[in-house]
Amino acid sequence: MSVVDNKQQIKKISVVIPTLNESENIKEVFPNIPKFVDEIIVVDGNSMDGTREEIMKFRTDAKIIIEKPSGKGAAMRIGFGKATGDLIIIMDADGSHNPGEIQALLEPILDGYDVANGSRLLPGGGSDDFTPFRRLGNKIFVTMVNSMYGSNYTDLCYGYRAFKKEALKKIQCCSNGFEIETEQSILMKKAGLKVKEVPSFESRRKNGNSNLRTFRDGYRILNIIFREYLKKFFINSQKNQNEKEKKHVTNKGTITKSDT
Repeated sequence: MSVVDNKQQIKKISVVIPTLNESENIKEVFPNIPKFVDEIIVVDGNSMDGTREEIMKFRTDAKIIIEKPSGKGAAMRIGFGKATGDLIIIMDADGSHNPGEIQALLEPILDGYDVANGSRLLPGGGSDDFTPFRRLGNKIFVTMVNSMYGSNYTDLCYGYRAFKKEALKKIQCCSNGFEIETEQSILMKKAGLKVKEVPSFESRRKNGNSNLRTFRDGYRILNIIFREYLKKFFINSQKNQNEKEKKHVTNKGTITKSDT
């Protein structure tokens, strides 16, 4: 089964899935990945609970990369670098993302958008795992990013997304943790990418405990928001300094001694 865009061109689909001790959740995800997905890239943080073996029970074609656990963001960057698809989807392995929504995520990309972001806060979306505190934090971060960067996101800290491969090359993220979703969203806006939000429903993690730490990761998200915002002032300052130096050299001119 092939996926075709609005120009009738066949597109190869890759799914990138970071894992770390998710053996009990694998059965909720991998058997349900649609057949039109051409490539599954698993970046595993050297799980010790049989995660990799469990994946092989359902998808013997999955490409598993074993890395020391360095965070979700680091795993995503590795996965993106290894993916060979024209369109690349990132999703979680804990059962919170419904593989059945992959088609809905791809539709805007196939229609010409650069990125499709899942949103729990659009009509038709929702969450079983959004505590009031996390919902408040997400709202604050969304408001900050929209006002500081001129974007119009409804959801910021949600990692179910689809990208054109060339779009990923324009947003070179460096975050190692859960803050990477916020960094992606900011860099998408800075790069002028066409982004479409798609309703998505986040289920509660099926088994095990989340690696998300509310205060630690909230601080990292704030750091990303301000770091990227302050960059433009540094760039403008550097540009003004270069223009002053160039003008100074031009005005100074060159004095030569004539032969008499």
